[in-house]
Amino acid sequence: MSRCDAPMRVPIFGATAPQPWAWSIQVRNAPVLNLHRAPVADVLGAYVAVCAAAEYVPELKDWMASWDGPGVAAPPADELPTCAVVAVARVAGVSLWPDGGRQSRWYVGPAGLWLEDVVELPEPVACEPGSADTLWEVPAPVLARVRLAFGAVVAEDKARWEAYEARSARAGGREPATLRERVLRKCSCRRAMTPCRTCRTWRCTAPGCPPHTCATGVSP
Repeated sequence: MSRCDAPMRVPIFGATAPQPWAWSIQVRNAPVLNLHRAPVADVLGAYVAVCAAAEYVPELKDWMASWDGPGVAAPPADELPTCAVVAVARVAGVSLWPDGGRQSRWYVGPAGLWLEDVVELPEPVACEPGSADTLWEVPAPVLARVRLAFGAVVAEDKARWEAYEARSARAGGREPATLRERVLRKCSCRRAMTPCRTCRTWRCTAPGCPPHTCATGVSP
């Protein structure tokens, strides 16, 4: 990988969630992390290390499984870790109550971080939970372990995609011969879009459009 292609490091902030809410983010059920106060820093595009709090809240489990909630059955307390980082996710949006732009039963406010690209860590990383009010700084030793675990998962996913594409090619598949064959969509700027080989989303290469970022270009 050349210097210009090297991943750019972005911040990882700590975010505390009680169980089983931390679990619901870890398994991609909950799309939002609720905070009592809006984060001070501009966190769009940054990452959060989701840290399970010390407590398990039975009322949350009951709400999650109820008709008023999202209808998700959470594991019991003895099956879920506490005081540990369980997942890393990218902040794709921030909502402040009563913002109704992105509604979800999981969004209870007053501040909500909408998460994408959630990566479940192979093993929980022990960490003393910070304040549940807002984001906090992850201790350096914990952050190093979190980055290492996150990088291992991303590398495994990339290797799996490359192996799949290699098997497909050996089975008789081929890359489209022309750009016209590759393109299935057009950007709002009318430029032809192409799929990213890593994250499989469509990207536009026009200079005036926002640059595409994925696991190969942005690394927490």
